[in-house]
Amino acid sequence: MGRICFQTSRIQFLDEQLLRSCYMTGLEGIAWERELIVSGNRLMIDRQTHESGHFFFPWRTENGLDFMLGTTSLRETKDEYHLEVELARGTLHRLRSYLAERSNQFELSRTYTEKLTEAHERLIEAVFSWRTDFQQAGRSAANAIELCLDVINGLLVEDAGHLMEARHQAGMSNSMFGVKLGRLPDDQEDREVLAQTFDSVMLPFNWKDLSPDEGKFQFFDVDQMLQWSHRHGKKVFAGPLIELTDAGLPQWIYLWQNDFAKVQNYVIQYVQEVVRRYKGRVHAWHASCGLNSASVLGFSEEQTVRLAVDVVETIRHLDNSTPVIVSFDFPWGDYAANRRSDLSPLQFADALVRAELGINGIGIDLSFGAAANECTPRDFLELSRMLRQWSSLQLPLVVGVSLPTAFEQEEGELPAEGFWDITSALNLLRVLRSKPSVQALFWNQLTDGTAQRSGGVLALDRRPKEMLYRLQALSGKIHPA
Repeated sequence: MGRICFQTSRIQFLDEQLLRSCYMTGLEGIAWERELIVSGNRLMIDRQTHESGHFFFPWRTENGLDFMLGTTSLRETKDEYHLEVELARGTLHRLRSYLAERSNQFELSRTYTEKLTEAHERLIEAVFSWRTDFQQAGRSAANAIELCLDVINGLLVEDAGHLMEARHQAGMSNSMFGVKLGRLPDDQEDREVLAQTFDSVMLPFNWKDLSPDEGKFQFFDVDQMLQWSHRHGKKVFAGPLIELTDAGLPQWIYLWQNDFAKVQNYVIQYVQEVVRRYKGRVHAWHASCGLNSASVLGFSEEQTVRLAVDVVETIRHLDNSTPVIVSFDFPWGDYAANRRSDLSPLQFADALVRAELGINGIGIDLSFGAAANECTPRDFLELSRMLRQWSSLQLPLVVGVSLPTAFEQEEGELPAEGFWDITSALNLLRVLRSKPSVQALFWNQLTDGTAQRSGGVLALDRRPKEMLYRLQALSGKIHPA
């Protein structure tokens, strides 16, 4: 068993959930199963290998948000590393690599150059002082990280504008911009605001809600939302049809959780019911989401892949013309640090694409947050790298975003800890939507209160929030007028 050991003053920020989110990867980027040990100001990582690897740690920024940051490749050694120093080194290395690629197109502004220079100086201070002044080294490294993140997130938003301008000059249209529907506002004017903001909708087909009793279905709510979508000329993405989660599975299916063949049969029957009813009435089938990380029924990875194939094949048997997408959550595959997984999310997707089932697009579900079923946010540079990696599948990407946004607040008031302010959320969407491989972008929470957080474009009373009005700017040009 190999061990990597860090000294750090960040232990105070690590609750049980954040500690579980720490992980290491090898050169191939797949998370290793590992054991974490905390002792005083030391964090130790044990894994079943002696290979060098990158360590990823949820860094709490000055504004109270957690971002997953990584080190450069670290070799196993008897000496201890300084966590803050190594995270600063890794973050600065990523930024420098991006700037090297970018320098052929754009010149770095003086403001960013000064911040980059200062980040270098703070890192040098940290490297030379940590053996003699551990706390000061941590402060200097933290300053370097904050400076790098400031440059990364500002620069990537600017570059998103460049990408969108290039797209418009080439005569290309914006990617679709939609919302995952739910219960619509009662007021007709509020419904119109919703209709004016988005050109597409994700029509939910929650198996648990649609079939509370075995063999019986109730589609009234879906039909109402579909009628509203058609009336307003929206592109309709139907699904996901299958999600192997407690929120997505009917209670009666658990009677068969040890019988894969029986569950498989019920999945196929349900998909057949939906496709036969709505064929020709939707613009795309969202076949499944998150099967790569699913563990609630205890199926093997091979069985889960088989279910993903079954869903697509069932759709294609009944409808061979409507586009089909398959979505994946936790696209970095960090869940593999806490349980055995032989396939990374990208490998899972690649296996389905190579099978030539008739998949027309790949979905990436970015549910950011601190809950066990959410992933720690990444900075805009890492998001861009991840999307470029997934675009290697050579299929259009459909990205769904969900994150905890701040409650409505007074002007100048800071958002609650752990919640994104509106400006940061909009910048995230700008960066994602600017990528050429992203064909559609969806906001995945309609109303506040879902998953016990404030992340919707409608308040609990289903009235529009300021967030909805600000999102209208993204329905046309990438920057607000």
